[in-house]
Amino acid sequence: KYELAADISLKRQEVEKKMSRRTKYFGTSDFYDGLTFLAMARKTNDIKWVFLAKEAKASLENMNHDGNIHCKHRLLLFQAETKNLIGDAKEASHDYDLAIASAEEHGFIHEHAIANERAGDFYLRNNDPR
Repeated sequence: KYELAADISLKRQEVEKKMSRRTKYFGTSDFYDGLTFLAMARKTNDIKWVFLAKEAKASLENMNHDGNIHCKHRLLLFQAETKNLIGDAKEASHDYDLAIASAEEHGFIHEHAIANERAGDFYLRNNDPR
């Protein structure tokens, strides 16, 4: 499932490079691309996906400096997924909780659900009964 999403993301990025202007959509593409790339990094252990995820995160961080409320929960989820990837379960758990709370606080219902799903997957993989 992630392979198809990753392939589409990479193709979209190639097309956007040829365009005179890129629409950021409040970092939505970077957010979903980054989550996909982190999932591929976890699945394949290929460092290429880590570098692509870092690029997506950097783009979100640039938007977050502008006080964009669309980015806080996204960056927290990125942090959780990254810590999950490197095996820092305690910090990942904390960041999942923060991402969930931030998405809920700002009314991002769909991304609140994604944060809960990613956290649930994390807890299942770590045999945590939460």
